[in-house]
Amino acid sequence: MASSTVSTGWLFFRKFLRNPREVGALLPSTRSLGDEMVRDLSLTRGDVIVEYGCGTGSLTASIAQAVQRVPGVRYLGIEREAAFCDVLSRRFPQLDFAADRVENVQALLAARGFPAPRAILSGLPLILLPNMEAIVDGALEALAPGGEFRTFSYIQSWPTPAAFRLRRAFREKFASHGRSPLVWSNFPPAWVLRGMKHDDLDD
Repeated sequence: MASSTVSTGWLFFRKFLRNPREVGALLPSTRSLGDEMVRDLSLTRGDVIVEYGCGTGSLTASIAQAVQRVPGVRYLGIEREAAFCDVLSRRFPQLDFAADRVENVQALLAARGFPAPRAILSGLPLILLPNMEAIVDGALEALAPGGEFRTFSYIQSWPTPAAFRLRRAFREKFASHGRSPLVWSNFPPAWVLRGMKHDDLDD
């Protein structure tokens, strides 16, 4: 188990050195941040959870537990790096992963016969990506009514213009939004940002 952790961490670090903009961090997120990402997530049979940018599975471990707690919940992980997908499929053989771009989320869901997701949880370094707003827009469009989009923002990047743009996107695009307490035990510490899509039943 320890050697597996070291090997996946080394793979993550190598990918960071090769493409820091897309990987976005020197180290994978901690389990405490993963647990905060799924905290109070309301799931029922038939719901779908999508994870963006799974990496080597640091957030996926918490998501997998949330999926297993509710029978009939389905999962799709979208990870652009094929090498990461290989690691993920070995670590979580019960989950479904696609080596693809998150922009193709609706096509990937349709190919599996999945309905619109109840939650999209993103581990992507959104503030480093030039198409940040487009990814948020795409997630909002893909979500089921009343569904949630969640991502995280590191403490050191909180005052940057890109992080401000991300928070503004949450304020302007979602029916409601909020953030978690600061997860100090992550390195670096981070907040989880939450946005909820308008529920058509409220019309």
